[in-house]
Amino acid sequence: MAVVTAKGREIIAGRMRGSSPSQAEPLNLAWGNNPAGLTAAASDVGLFKEASESRVAGTSSIVTTTTPSDTYQVTGTLTSGSSQSIAEVALSDTASKPTADSVQAGSAVIGSNSATTLVVANGASFATNQYIQIRTEVLKIVGISTNTLTVTRAQNGSTAISTIASGDTVTGGNIPGVSNVTNGNLFFHCEHGAQNLNSGDQVAYTLTTKFS
Repeated sequence: MAVVTAKGREIIAGRMRGSSPSQAEPLNLAWGNNPAGLTAAASDVGLFKEASESRVAGTSSIVTTTTPSDTYQVTGTLTSGSSQSIAEVALSDTASKPTADSVQAGSAVIGSNSATTLVVANGASFATNQYIQIRTEVLKIVGISTNTLTVTRAQNGSTAISTIASGDTVTGGNIPGVSNVTNGNLFFHCEHGAQNLNSGDQVAYTLTTKFS
């Protein structure tokens, strides 16, 4: 499954208006491990688990799929810095990564689709009214006490899940109309078959978004 995210649709509309409002081109490739084999959805605001490698600025072009110039395309190559399994790829309008943390033991949200208390390793990395993603669910932070976050579940059209586990990645991101997470605009997200890589292995991606 490959999707233009809800935030991505806002990015498309913003680019149609030119420089006001300003909208950077979403050509930065990022990849991730997707350790739970999750499916990308338009509600996503972050990768399921972004890998440690730096993002890479791809090369964009407008190509023809069905009618002339109906497709936005980005090509780029990512190089693995370790032995790992890569199973997702994304496009963002920033080269830097958003804040990421992990679910800690003692979080009430573990195994619950209704609990609203989340413990992270470093609560100072987040702020109230920010949006975060854990697995396939987007949550809104409504309060912070040291490393304990109080959250509102099932945001941005996502579904509250009961599969949150200790160690799951917590990633900051932006929903449409919100840009308070630095480097948090996810345009395109795709999960794919796992690629088991060694250090130095490369994957060349061609990512296309057709407008119709």
